[in-house]
Amino acid sequence: MSASRRVVVDASALLAWVMRERGSDTVDAVLPYAVAPVSALVETLYRAPELGHGLTAAHLHRDLVSMGLQIEPVTEADAVRAADLIAQSRRSHGGSLSLGDGLCLAVAERLKLTVTGNDQFWETLDLTVDYRPFR
Repeated sequence: MSASRRVVVDASALLAWVMRERGSDTVDAVLPYAVAPVSALVETLYRAPELGHGLTAAHLHRDLVSMGLQIEPVTEADAVRAADLIAQSRRSHGGSLSLGDGLCLAVAERLKLTVTGNDQFWETLDLTVDYRPFR
């Protein structure tokens, strides 16, 4: 049986771990209990080689899953909530969430889990879950 899930991680957290950047130790500690939306996985798998990581997408995927990371599909309800969050960010806060960030936040809300990332802007949004930066 897998460990209970406690946190949703975004692509910036996964990339920090893959690239061994500042904050990677924090991400390493939560990976066995973490969930990543499939959108965050995709972003991680294509961005890591762009940043100089040498492994293929398949190898990176295998490494992340072997650490305990659970990949979560995105639902239609997540898409609707992500659209609302993105619109809210543009309307009310002078910033703009990306599609991947909106989906990450929507999945965290659906699963009722804390979300971690590297965007302080998330603290200004009207979320139903806690946001904790990993750096």
